[in-house]
Amino acid sequence: MKRKEWLIIILIVLLALGAIVFRRITAGNSTSAASYTGADAPGTEAKGEWVAVVHHGRIILYFDSGVDSQYTVEGDVGQMVIEVKDRKWHVLDVDCYDYTCKNMGWMDHDNLLPIICLPNDLVIIDAAAAQNMTEEQ
Repeated sequence: MKRKEWLIIILIVLLALGAIVFRRITAGNSTSAASYTGADAPGTEAKGEWVAVVHHGRIILYFDSGVDSQYTVEGDVGQMVIEVKDRKWHVLDVDCYDYTCKNMGWMDHDNLLPIICLPNDLVIIDAAAAQNMTEEQ
């Protein structure tokens, strides 16, 4: 392989390791309702884990991974339908030209990666991480 290819691979590995370390550090944060202070924060203890949908740096939806359901949120180019089942969630359907978020499959609290829809500017992420992300802006 060429030097440029090696540098790209090393950069990707370093970013992945950084994400893992960040996730391990923030994993100690409680996701109970008592740890949230925002007006739209969950008001009850979750049956599973609290998960948030962020749009333009603002949390637009919280959902409990322990409650099987479907949620529809509006993004920049259309709607996204999120299905929650057996403490896991995934993008069931999305209106956009890039289906990366839909192709990511099922996620749960142990996954390190959020589901991201770039065309719609939507991020589905652990609620504690979302709360930290939106407080920084």
